[in-house]
Amino acid sequence: MIDAPGPMTASPSAAATAAGPGVPPAGSGRPRHQLRTRLLIAMVAISAGVLVMSLLLGAGLARRAADSQAKSDLERKMPELTVSIEQLRDQLAARSATLQGNGIRLRRLLTAALDISDGAIVGVTDNGQITTGRSLLNGKKVPAASVPQTGADNTPLTHLPAGMDLGDLDTGTLLKGQRQTGKDGNVVFVAQPLAKTGDITPVVVISQAVSTRPFGRSGGAFLFAGALAFLVSLVASYLLARRLTRPIGVMSDTTARLAAGDLSARVPLDPDHDDELSRLGRALNGMAAQLESSRGNERAFLLSISHDLRTPLTSIRGYAEAIADGAVDDPESRARAAGVITAEAQRLERLVADLLDLARLDAHQFSLTLRPVDAAEVVSTAVTAFMPSAAELGISLELDASIGAPADVDPERLAQIIANLTENALKYAATKVLVQVVSRGRDLLVSVDDDGAGIAPADLPHVFERLYTARDVPGRKVGTGLGLAIVRELAQAMGGTVRVDALTGAGTRFTVTLPVLVSPPGS
Repeated sequence: MIDAPGPMTASPSAAATAAGPGVPPAGSGRPRHQLRTRLLIAMVAISAGVLVMSLLLGAGLARRAADSQAKSDLERKMPELTVSIEQLRDQLAARSATLQGNGIRLRRLLTAALDISDGAIVGVTDNGQITTGRSLLNGKKVPAASVPQTGADNTPLTHLPAGMDLGDLDTGTLLKGQRQTGKDGNVVFVAQPLAKTGDITPVVVISQAVSTRPFGRSGGAFLFAGALAFLVSLVASYLLARRLTRPIGVMSDTTARLAAGDLSARVPLDPDHDDELSRLGRALNGMAAQLESSRGNERAFLLSISHDLRTPLTSIRGYAEAIADGAVDDPESRARAAGVITAEAQRLERLVADLLDLARLDAHQFSLTLRPVDAAEVVSTAVTAFMPSAAELGISLELDASIGAPADVDPERLAQIIANLTENALKYAATKVLVQVVSRGRDLLVSVDDDGAGIAPADLPHVFERLYTARDVPGRKVGTGLGLAIVRELAQAMGGTVRVDALTGAGTRFTVTLPVLVSPPGS
């Protein structure tokens, strides 16, 4: 993860002034706290939603379990109750109780059995009507009468249990002799048809009220547990939101410092963490390092260009003033002054051309015309143009390109690559420069060797940077110092690469690799 930020090197007011009105001051905690608040609210809302849904789901499952348990209890009681009722009904039907007192006693026994089970008896006629009456017990055939939906006839034996009405009974199922189970509000019931008496089918109905409190006496404990869970989730959400937003706040402060011009600002990182925020912090630090390096290179580039421009301009101005003042009056001196002015003007022209080339390459506005050519011939022409300069410097310039090397390249840009590499080699060579052209498989390799002092291994990765000086030995005044950077850009533009290697003993080799020609020229 990201550690807490250390002391800031720039004051918040100075950073805000440098950044301008559109950049918040470094160290400002307001955006971080706003994000933390929003994140905390979202996490608390999610936790509360999950908790409420869990309670509702638990309550629903508890209620369903209570309903299922009540139905099971009623179905377990029903067989024993129906057997008792059948026996009492058979005794009444057989008139085993001849005395009125015996009949009353049997009825009371039946009433007690139904009261204990919170039950009742109704009758269902063949046409699906529900009837009531005491005669259902002794089997006498009585006229069928419809009973209102309230089901109340002031007869305890045939009055449906509280919470039920006659519409809850499915007469079709009961007439088939099948048991019916159901629920009306908080009342669960079971209806069991008995043996048919005449044209009436007696039905025993027993019920049980289910508590509307799904957790029963444990409801308070559940609410306390829910409140405790919500409090724990609130604390955990706050700690997690703080842990997530603190690194974001640190990175916000760092970006504000970078925007204010402090390119040395970095995000403190914990090397033991490798999560997404840590990777984001490392990416931000990498970007800051690149910006700092680019600014340093830009300053060095401007200083070098200023020096390279000042030197020839000073020479041109000095000789021009000497001619204007009449200090150079003999023909030989005037010719020498004109030669110096011409040489320095050409150097300025070359420097400006190189700068324009780099600008076009950076802006991707550099045009290339790739076509099949003999690369060996292009390299030979470019190297031959440097023979007089090499002879003047006392350097042996050799070319090994006797065999043709077809390739898809821009000949003018390939010649520019060879010219820049040759200039660089002549600048540092001790006695010899060797240019070779080789076709190897699907690649064209062009190498330029010099026997100079060589380049330190630590400097090899930087030699293609603009105006980077990698050799300890001062070079001769050849080229502008931008040639190697242009070589790399041109090679990459043509789909190739360039590398530098230290030769055994002493010296340096630059190798350009380009795609070869698929078919020979003119085919």
